[in-house]
Amino acid sequence: MAIKITIDMKSGVPFYRQIIDQVKSAIATGMVEPGDRLPTVRQLAVDLSVNPNTVSRAYTELELTGLVETQLGSGTFVGQRKV
Repeated sequence: MAIKITIDMKSGVPFYRQIIDQVKSAIATGMVEPGDRLPTVRQLAVDLSVNPNTVSRAYTELELTGLVETQLGSGTFVGQRKV
């Protein structure tokens, strides 16, 4: 199942943090399963109208916690670790 990420421009919460929180929520609720592919950095940046560095920062932080795994040339996938 595809994850739907949205940004609230007026919330005051940094955009990268909103992305992180929504990915964590999707993992916790079972909306996405281990091995599911997340949108590419470029595609998500275009969809959300944000800088690709913002998406990259969110994905990097998620990877550091072990929630996602990035495979060079293949994309970013939900990891085996639970929230």
